[in-house]
Amino acid sequence: MFFSRRPKSPLDSEEWEWQLAAFAWLEREFGGTPRILARPDGDEFPDTTVKGHALALELLDQVKAIAGMAEWATELKPLRQAPSSYSVNNVAAVNSGPGAAGTFRITRTAEGVPIAEIHYSPDDLHHPSTLVGTLAHEMAHYLLHSAADHGPGGEDCEELLTDLAAIWLGFGIFMGNHARYAGHTIDANGQWFVSGSRGYLSERARMSALAISETLAGRDPMDAGKYLKKYLVDDLRRAVRYISTRNLEADIAAIELADYGC
Repeated sequence: MFFSRRPKSPLDSEEWEWQLAAFAWLEREFGGTPRILARPDGDEFPDTTVKGHALALELLDQVKAIAGMAEWATELKPLRQAPSSYSVNNVAAVNSGPGAAGTFRITRTAEGVPIAEIHYSPDDLHHPSTLVGTLAHEMAHYLLHSAADHGPGGEDCEELLTDLAAIWLGFGIFMGNHARYAGHTIDANGQWFVSGSRGYLSERARMSALAISETLAGRDPMDAGKYLKKYLVDDLRRAVRYISTRNLEADIAAIELADYGC
C-alpha cells in the first residue's frame, strides 16, 4: 500500500495564519490597488544613465508607479548616518534598527499638506535593486499609515506587516533577493567581510508571502523563480506546493480579523 505525503506548511501554524490575516486585511483596506509582479529585467526599471541622488529619485518614481501610488506626495533624502543610529523628531513611524536600510515619517509641507519624508542609505546607490526593496518597504509604510486602524497584530507587528505589504504591492522578488547581504568592504583598518539582514520577515516567510500574493493575483508564483536566488526557489516551491492543497481564498475568507484586533 502506498501513502501520499501531503505537503507541510512552509511556516508554523501561527505565522501562516497571521500571513493569511494580513492578506485579508490588505485586501479589505486596499483591494482596489492595481498590482503587478515587478521584475529586475528592465521592463519596470529600464537602464538609465543617471547617478547619485537623481537615480534614487528615479527609482522612487518607478516604485510609486508600480505600487499604484504615483500621486502620493513624497520627499526623498539621503541618510547622513547609518539607519541604526539615525533619529528624527515628531515621528509617525521610523523604519530603523538592525534590519533597517531607510527611514520613513509623515510630516507636512509649509501649506499643511501631509507628505512622506523618506531617507535612504547612499551606499545603496551602488546596488539599485537593493534600493528598490528599501523604497518599496518605505512606500508600504506610507500605504499602511493611510489606513484608519492598525493591521493584524497592531504596532508590535507593524514592521512585519510592512514587509508583507511591500510584497503584496508587487515587490516580492526584490524583497526576497535582498533580505540578506554579504560581501567585502575596505576601511582604514583593512578589508572586512560583512553580512547581515534587511527588513523583518524571514526569507522563508517572504517566499510564502510571495506565493500567496501571486496566487491571489491569479498568476503562477513559480514564474518569479528565474529572478530569485537559487536557494529561495526551494522555499517558494515549498509554499506553492502547500497552497496547491488548500483553497486559499476560502482560507482567507474564513479569517476573523477581529481575532487580530482589527
